[in-house]
Amino acid sequence: MNKTPKWARAALCLIATVLVASVLAYGQSPSTYNINLALAEQSQDDQGRQVVTMMASGDLPGLLTLVLSTGPDGTVTDGEWSLVVSYVTIVNPNGQTEEEKGETLVQKGVLSGTVLAGGTSLNNGLVSAISYLQLDLSHGTVQYASVPNGSGSATATATDDRANSAGSATLTF
Repeated sequence: MNKTPKWARAALCLIATVLVASVLAYGQSPSTYNINLALAEQSQDDQGRQVVTMMASGDLPGLLTLVLSTGPDGTVTDGEWSLVVSYVTIVNPNGQTEEEKGETLVQKGVLSGTVLAGGTSLNNGLVSAISYLQLDLSHGTVQYASVPNGSGSATATATDDRANSAGSATLTF
């Protein structure tokens, strides 16, 4: 009868565990994250591109920034985007006073990439609406540093009217 030494069985067990964990980690399907957008503000950068920022809530709360190069007809010809996932959470929601409740800042990281295509409506030099921007996700930091790539989309209305602006975005990674 051929007996395998205990150390060899332990090594094989460890190798098998590592292999299974690796397959499971890389074999996971991407998830889609839904984001609601509001409170748009905009400006122009030193290259003449439209910069639109909107507060993000939903699955990835924080601040979305879109930097868009547009043609005269509103077609997006180039661009970049970033989503800073950062928010405040209540530490002790059952506290009686604001001091007892307390707050803490949660900074999960930044997701960013390029804008591949889309359209805008322009009004007096401002972006008044955003039509189906196609987003390419190519970079992440902090908790998103291991995100290899992904994709997404964004739309928004009334982006030239902070109080009435609204939109949505999705990211898949």
